[in-house]
Amino acid sequence: MSRRTSRGSHVSGPNSALTEFLREKGIDTSGIQALSHARARARNEAARRRSMAVDAAAQEAAEASIQATEDAADEEEETGEASASAARRKKKVSRDEDDDEEMQDFEEEEEEEPKATKPRRGRPSRATTEIKLVAAGKRKRRPTIVEDTESEFEDEEEEEEVVKTRATRTRKPTKAQLEKKKAEERRRLEEDDEFNPDNFIDPAFRPAPGQIAFCADCECRFTVTPYSRSSTDGEGLLCHTCGKKSAPVEKAARKKKQATRTNKKSNARAILDGDTSAVKSLQEICINTVAKYIDDVETLGYIGSHNVDRISQIICKNRRLNDDTIKLFFEPAEHVLRFYDCSKISANSLREIGAFVPTLRRLHLNWCGLMNDECLDYYGTQLKQLTSLELYGAFNVTEECYVRFFKNVGSRLTEFCVSDTARFKVAAMEALVDNCPELEVLRLRTLTHIDNEFVRLLTGLPNLKVLEITSPRESITDGSIIDCLNTFGSGLSELTLNGCGDLTDETLHAIQSSCGRLDILNIEELDLLTNDGISEFFTKWSNNYGLKEISLKRCVNLQSSGFAAVIDHSGRTLEKLSINSCKDINADAWTFLQEVKLPELESLDISFVRSVDDAVIEGILNIAPELKTLRVWGCNKLTEACMLKHGMLLIGREADILA
Repeated sequence: MSRRTSRGSHVSGPNSALTEFLREKGIDTSGIQALSHARARARNEAARRRSMAVDAAAQEAAEASIQATEDAADEEEETGEASASAARRKKKVSRDEDDDEEMQDFEEEEEEEPKATKPRRGRPSRATTEIKLVAAGKRKRRPTIVEDTESEFEDEEEEEEVVKTRATRTRKPTKAQLEKKKAEERRRLEEDDEFNPDNFIDPAFRPAPGQIAFCADCECRFTVTPYSRSSTDGEGLLCHTCGKKSAPVEKAARKKKQATRTNKKSNARAILDGDTSAVKSLQEICINTVAKYIDDVETLGYIGSHNVDRISQIICKNRRLNDDTIKLFFEPAEHVLRFYDCSKISANSLREIGAFVPTLRRLHLNWCGLMNDECLDYYGTQLKQLTSLELYGAFNVTEECYVRFFKNVGSRLTEFCVSDTARFKVAAMEALVDNCPELEVLRLRTLTHIDNEFVRLLTGLPNLKVLEITSPRESITDGSIIDCLNTFGSGLSELTLNGCGDLTDETLHAIQSSCGRLDILNIEELDLLTNDGISEFFTKWSNNYGLKEISLKRCVNLQSSGFAAVIDHSGRTLEKLSINSCKDINADAWTFLQEVKLPELESLDISFVRSVDDAVIEGILNIAPELKTLRVWGCNKLTEACMLKHGMLLIGREADILA
């Protein structure tokens, strides 16, 4: 290399081998030197400009960090992100202040592509720059900034975090949320009576809340909200003012629709309760008022047994019979008391019946699960005129107590009904037969220990007129029933054998030969009865002149021929008939029915007989002028077009239920 001592001296030092070689070849090197000096100056100028650019970028970054710190103090939600970002910057600045030797060559950064490389440690390069920040009137030394790709990536990540934090405030709803909002909007519009699906704006084209739209009526500009209404033609949305104009009309229509639904429910409830009177009498209004405010009534007084029983039915239905309200019915001269829901009556209150109403002759207690032995013993000793007792659900009364009660009441007991208990066993039945020979009415419902031995004990009651054995837990066969019918069948007026599924056509033959005075026959759910057996039974039953009530519910083998035999035998006297779930009765039976008359028929149950349609119902109404109640559950061929007469209850029509 050449070295010069001063600018004006002609003394030169030794030259390089390249210079000597070029001089020997006669090549002038002055131009080359000038070119190299020019290139050096250009490089220095470029380095100076890059340094100035770095200074400006650093200044902007510093100001941005100060501004972000100030904003973080005002905005609570960005405090975490801003403090974390400031901490990272402060940590980097302090690290650079302590270690000023961490530099990177500027020329290599410009020439090579950006790469995520770690900064080199050691002697700083000539391209490293220092930036000083002047703040608050003082000149402070700024940290040395190393311009490497890693620092740039860190700044970008910090900026992305800030953007994400701000974006969470105005996050767009998800697709599921949009679908839910659209469904709610459509459901709200469908509740209006004037809703027309053709005029409804498709949710896909409906402007989202917050957007600007033009009113379809006044064409003014407004902001769409979730409650913006659609125009009547479905061409757009209405502004708040235009949408508010139709609000009273829609509100009135909505109230009218709600009132219509309430009236339909009330009518359906009244039909199920058997209430057909459109205008109630003054007596009924008074009874309903007393039952409604029964907690405020001090005494009922003498209003008649029928009215007292009606009030008892209403308050028991509403579950308002308790230890306080039951005392309103304790009249010393009362002869009949019926309580249809005693589930809230304690044993002491039930015992008080015998103390306050000693003149009772008939006592009916339903769902009296709190009754104990003391109550029944007290009835047996205190109620000297008691002739009829019905206990439904008294599962706490023991078998020994029943035995003592039958011994106390003796032969004056003429009616006894018991149900839903596992403690009425053979010993209690023996005591009943031995001590109550004048018994005329016996109803045994859902007893656990009733079997053939139990039933044969009934042969000791020759004066029975009403016998009911319903849903026994044990098997009862034809032999025990036939023995009983041969003993007292000639005096029976009502026979109920519902749920005795092991009985066959032999029982029908015994009824045919023994029960000539029978008026009511209930043989529901007897699956073993055949259509031929039923046809023969009614065809050859010559000693009976007709039944008033017949129930063949769920006798699934009954067909059209058997049904025709029933109508031919008892059609003139029938008042109540049930062929519920007799699915094999087809259209031929209804054709035959048009040729007879049912002058006394008041109640008919033809539910789940699939052959029933509008023509069948109209034909029944023509031959049964006194028909008041018609049950048609499951008759899906029946429509609203069926013509009904005034004052008749049609219960179970699908068109009425779904309306």
